[in-house]
Amino acid sequence: MELSILIAAAVAVAAIASFYYIKNVRDSMSRIETTNVTNALNSVSERAARRISELVNS
Repeated sequence: MELSILIAAAVAVAAIASFYYIKNVRDSMSRIETTNVTNALNSVSERAARRISELVNS
């Protein structure tokens, strides 16, 4: 009986730890994706501003 309680406790701890691990990975991926999108938009807007400036100065 003690062995089954010990095994159940180990399974519960592993389930809780994996839940928080997956949650943290998902949250960090969300921040990375947001950063990538922001960087891409900044790059596109900078290039567009340069092209417009070249057209105006021509």
